[in-house]
Amino acid sequence: MTLFNRLLMPHWPSIYGFALALIASNLVGRIIAGRLDDGTEATADTGELIGLITYLSMAAVAIAAGIWWGVRRQRGEIVPELLPIFVVATLVSVLLNPVIARIDYPSVDGIFSQIVLFFATLVVSGFVGYLIVMALGVDQYGRQLKATEAAWEKKANPAKAAAA
Repeated sequence: MTLFNRLLMPHWPSIYGFALALIASNLVGRIIAGRLDDGTEATADTGELIGLITYLSMAAVAIAAGIWWGVRRQRGEIVPELLPIFVVATLVSVLLNPVIARIDYPSVDGIFSQIVLFFATLVVSGFVGYLIVMALGVDQYGRQLKATEAAWEKKANPAKAAAA
């Protein structure tokens, strides 16, 4: 399989879409917070609120990604597909988005703390999304268990299974 074919797999548009949604949610928040900041305490509080909303929107997108992949992929395929999204989105959000938003670039310790914080949030949020899917029983494994249970029920009592 060539690299070009690998990059154009049918489910890759959703991977690119979630990566862009994570990056865009962070970028929009940084742009808005940067434009509102004029140095007063009121705008600083507003900037912190916008930062919190931006952070929670990134977590919500990661939860949606966990739900999306939990329903459509088997358990072993989720981490290899979501992990690169989370790594790239974290690095772009921390290293590139401040430059694009034209805000003050964070210090070195701020960069490393943001990388750890954003990445951990995305991973935990993606896992929470998968746990939601698993608790509802609509993941691949849950559907296989339900099909196996129905097959065993049909085999154990064919008359009752035919009546239902």
